[in-house]
Amino acid sequence: MIKLNYKKIQENWKSGITVSMISVPLALALAITSGATPTQGIITAFWAGLLGAIFGGSHFNVIGPTGALAGILISYSLSHGYETLPLIAILSGIIIMFAYFFHLDKYIIFIPKSVVHGFTLGVAMIIGVGQLDNILGINDIEKSEHFIVNIINILQNIEKAHYGIFVLFIISTVFIIIWNKKFPKIPGGAIIVFFSIVIMMLLPAMGYTPSLVTLADKYPNIQATLFENTLFHFNWSIIASKEVWILAITTSIIAILETLLSGQIADNLSGTKFNRRKEMLGLSIANIGSGIMGGIPATAALARTALNIKSGANHKTSAIINALFIAIITFFILGYFKLLPMVIIASMLVVVAIGMVEKRHFIHLIENEKIAFFLSILVAILVVVEDPIFGILVGTVIALLIFINKLAYGQTEVLLWKNGKMTEVLLKNDFLKKEVIDSDIVVYKISGSLTYVNMPAHLEAVQKIQNNNYVIISLRHSFYADIDGIDYLSEIVELLKKNKNKKILLTGINKEIEKLIYKEPFYKNKVIEGKIYKRTSDAINKILN
Repeated sequence: MIKLNYKKIQENWKSGITVSMISVPLALALAITSGATPTQGIITAFWAGLLGAIFGGSHFNVIGPTGALAGILISYSLSHGYETLPLIAILSGIIIMFAYFFHLDKYIIFIPKSVVHGFTLGVAMIIGVGQLDNILGINDIEKSEHFIVNIINILQNIEKAHYGIFVLFIISTVFIIIWNKKFPKIPGGAIIVFFSIVIMMLLPAMGYTPSLVTLADKYPNIQATLFENTLFHFNWSIIASKEVWILAITTSIIAILETLLSGQIADNLSGTKFNRRKEMLGLSIANIGSGIMGGIPATAALARTALNIKSGANHKTSAIINALFIAIITFFILGYFKLLPMVIIASMLVVVAIGMVEKRHFIHLIENEKIAFFLSILVAILVVVEDPIFGILVGTVIALLIFINKLAYGQTEVLLWKNGKMTEVLLKNDFLKKEVIDSDIVVYKISGSLTYVNMPAHLEAVQKIQNNNYVIISLRHSFYADIDGIDYLSEIVELLKKNKNKKILLTGINKEIEKLIYKEPFYKNKVIEGKIYKRTSDAINKILN
């Protein structure tokens, strides 16, 4: 909880109002692209924004409907109805609460950034290209839960396109992008929304009836309310559905990732430090509260958070004021938003989609790690062609396999000694390439872990070590072992003996590994023979002296 005071209100009211100017039209637009109603978007922006600010651990995060979640929710809402989305919000909030209590966020962050950015790229394409009907002014296209099918249907009706509307889309989109670059403290989306509504009010007064499809045309039941009892309008038996839980789990994972990422970016921009644990608690309460009130799942919004900071916010009071002004706008001027043309909403969503794409990240991957770049692209394609959940799951599994493959390579360092002096320090690749190993002492380091994943590679590498007076296996930098890894270590010792190495020493065994190894016959023998040392330097000094 927080304590508000006059000074904080005085310092943050401008930024709070500024963010609310863009929060309302974005809440309407992102709710639509999530398959929800505009009213649900407003409910989410208010309740999730308010509760997230009060209970969260970041002074800058603005929580509400976002594009990252829209790509996940749209397919489900089209097939099961928008009435089910509040339930998804509640279940996601409960799962986030579970993750908060059991510190599961530390496992969620294992999802590589390349997968996350690939997912975001795919969702951005769904959001941007998904507005093609509004961009071209093609009406009455029945939406399917499959993105590609929708695009094909639109293209099959391309003869119905209104190119004047397309030109209006280009102008408004370019205006928002240029305005945001020139005047970052005042959102260009809010400006274009204001002028488009004013023009739509003035044209009938001038005797001209515009042919633009408006928000009211598509959603005539928009209400100025912060509560809908949507939860009672569907069959609660769906809670037993596996599909519901998969969606809720995926939604909660993306919500946690986006919120923690947003909080970190906010810290970088403001030079502050947010409370990750408390922010997860706030995110959980925000989603549960949003769902109970009839809203949809929510997470921290990167663009609105950045706008909050650029507008002068220095405390979470700004996010609270944002939520309160969303309520004021809802009750007093929401009726005017019904005049908002759908093509303007499309412009805003395309700008959101463009902003979601981390161009610098992809450039960085191309320059430094092409495999990760292609993985990002693959995830994006799967998100678009198949399903966002499928895309992120496949991407995570592939990333894990790539990681295990690198781990299984068993990279290490080998030191060669001759006539009392260290002559060479080799990485495993270079060591394996050497045709002749002329040394008296070989120090073979095993770093990281002793497990079934990487120890076979070490077993293969030590076959090259033959006919030495001393071989020292250093475990100084090994921090973990499993029983398979210990068994492989025993095999390595036996192999070195078979390869006519006279004495095998062990060094740097920590207490955790010793708990597993102390019953092994080879270890007991080494203890008895005095061939175990705390440090490699101790062993070498003993040999040389």
